[in-house]
Amino acid sequence: MNTYQQVHDFTPAGAGKFANWLAERAKPEQEASGWHRMECLGVIEDNLNSPSGGPLTWELSAISSRDGKAHTFSAELEDLIIEHVQPGE
Repeated sequence: MNTYQQVHDFTPAGAGKFANWLAERAKPEQEASGWHRMECLGVIEDNLNSPSGGPLTWELSAISSRDGKAHTFSAELEDLIIEHVQPGE
């Protein structure tokens, strides 16, 4: 049986890294909603569990950014709280 890696959240350091990154790039009205954080963690979890095992990245769309350009956030494993789950347990 394969192990699934479930991303629960950022570590405190990872949360700070993401918040700082987002504050520099996202439109202010979208920055505080929490939506980008949830979306980012979901995409990173999907990427982590893909056959290629990565990359641990998420893209802020151009429409959501301050400068109208897409930006990519990159996480490291130590930025994330990950649980290894055995399906069926």
